[in-house]
Amino acid sequence: MADQPRVVVYCRSWCGECHAAIRWLGDMGYEFEVIDVDEDDTARARCVELAGKVVTPTFEIGEDTCIVNFDPRKLRDLLGKPEE
Repeated sequence: MADQPRVVVYCRSWCGECHAAIRWLGDMGYEFEVIDVDEDDTARARCVELAGKVVTPTFEIGEDTCIVNFDPRKLRDLLGKPEE
């Protein structure tokens, strides 16, 4: 998707909602990067900066948007409809 903003998913390996979100993003055809906050201290600090504390999944979209927790409707609204 050429017009899609950059998407970073801050997650934890044991987080079931994270796995559901990652699966949904992939199934929908969105491009995204996954970072485990338990493995990356810089990512953990960024997650706290965005969400106020470590909450997974946290989605950083573009340069100024954050969604805390998996909300497919909000994600689709922000990312647009994936190319068919």
